[in-house]
Amino acid sequence: MNDYGHIDDMTPSFAISLYKEYRGIGIGTALMKEMLCILKQRGYKQISLAVQKANYAVEMYKKVGFVISIVIIESHAQVV
Repeated sequence: MNDYGHIDDMTPSFAISLYKEYRGIGIGTALMKEMLCILKQRGYKQISLAVQKANYAVEMYKKVGFVISIVIIESHAQVV
């Protein structure tokens, strides 16, 4: 998929979203950690996603190991 998070054809790019009433209780972190584990088991060396810089989940992405690699446009950052 050629989205904001696209790096190359060998790097999966994905998104995660939760309804507001399910945020802040660890569900997103658990889902993200499980997805990272599955992708690692399948041999992927890196994954990416694009997120708005003001998104509350940016800190969670950092906690599970993502690093901001590039700011694509003023409001979005690519994290790997």
